[in-house]
Amino acid sequence: MTSATPKKELPYFYKWREEVADQYPDYKKADLVHATVRSKLNDVKSDLKYKTQYSTTHDAALGILNDIKVGFEAGGTIGKKEKRFASKFLGMWDPEQELCENLEESLEVLREAKRATFRKIVELDDQVPKLERDEERTRKVWLMESNKLEAIYDELKKKETTEEVEE
Repeated sequence: MTSATPKKELPYFYKWREEVADQYPDYKKADLVHATVRSKLNDVKSDLKYKTQYSTTHDAALGILNDIKVGFEAGGTIGKKEKRFASKFLGMWDPEQELCENLEESLEVLREAKRATFRKIVELDDQVPKLERDEERTRKVWLMESNKLEAIYDELKKKETTEEVEE
């Protein structure tokens, strides 16, 4: 027997859940909170991985400047062209003396920047367990709310099948 208006079948549960999420504020809130925490956890893990994997920031500059400093301490000098450049464009009277005096300050600035990166890595590493616990807790709440919706969906699906059988 055909009816004048075709019946609209219930879509799959996941699609139906998206369509009716606005009607169930507890589910919608749990979904939003869980998505936010999961996103934050993923961002922190990604940032931690990047900062740990690519921690070569300032390494080249530190190595070069330290080599120059050790060279000056061992009695090394700079070339005539470098002396002329320093005198003409930088206004230095004794470039070797000024470089030797200022290199340690420059090295310390770079070391402090590198230590700041390391502190950030440790800080991010400390955040991960807390965020993982929050993600697990919010996932459980979200799953509980989703299961409530699934029970409602199952009831609607049963009604739909009984209506089809009666026809």
